[in-house]
Amino acid sequence: MKEFFQSVKFKIIICIFALVFGIMIYAAVAGDNIIFPRSVLETISQPFVTAGKAVSDWTSDTIDTLVNAAKYREENEKLKQMLTEMYGELIDKEKTDADNEQYRSILGIAEEHTDYTWSPPCTVIARNAGDITGGFTIDRGRADGIELYDPVFTSVGLVGIIGEISEHYSVVNTILSPDVKVGVITAESKSVGVTENDAEYAAAGYCLVSYASKSGGLKEGETVLTSGSSLFPGNIMIGRVKSVYDDKNGLTKHAVIEPASDVFKVTGVFVVTGFDGQEQ
Repeated sequence: MKEFFQSVKFKIIICIFALVFGIMIYAAVAGDNIIFPRSVLETISQPFVTAGKAVSDWTSDTIDTLVNAAKYREENEKLKQMLTEMYGELIDKEKTDADNEQYRSILGIAEEHTDYTWSPPCTVIARNAGDITGGFTIDRGRADGIELYDPVFTSVGLVGIIGEISEHYSVVNTILSPDVKVGVITAESKSVGVTENDAEYAAAGYCLVSYASKSGGLKEGETVLTSGSSLFPGNIMIGRVKSVYDDKNGLTKHAVIEPASDVFKVTGVFVVTGFDGQEQ
């Protein structure tokens, strides 16, 4: 560093600054009589002018921010409120569109079963933690006309029953649950049985039907429907027979059923709150 201050380069820089400073003083004293080329002065002074403008702009912006902080804060709050309202309207529209789509999807069942009374569309809002049978919670409850043990549907068939209920939400036990006993009948052979699920099949996403007659003609690929009871209306799709095997007693058969609705993936359902023959 000491060598730099003693070098020729440093002395030249000092001389240039001294020359520029002297020219600026002379120009200020001489006024209009100065004959030094104006373009030279502008070129030399340009960096200083640019730096001065940057400082001036920063100072102006800082003062403006401090003076008008309350105004900007109020405008910012108004903008956030507007965005919140717009977002809410968008969510409401999407919810309405989703509800309409659900109504359209269930229309076929509703037209076929005019005695059914339906809940409003229900949205799955939570999955029951650790439940290998796919149980879930919906955003409707007693306030929407739903009661304990009401059957739960999608457009393709039965998915479960209401297992727990409060005023504004309900917990659904799915058709994979051992707690859900459904009388069934196959569409082709008319074999009858009852769902009697267990953890092994439930974890794989299948129902298990037991007590089917060995001589009833039960076979793979058959459509499985509800047989009808005081809890479940009849002729509602459950799924298809994936496989059949004999019970250990040698008198009856078991059928492994692949459900029509994947209970682990449903996002919207309907609850049938009333039908002819329902248990009161």
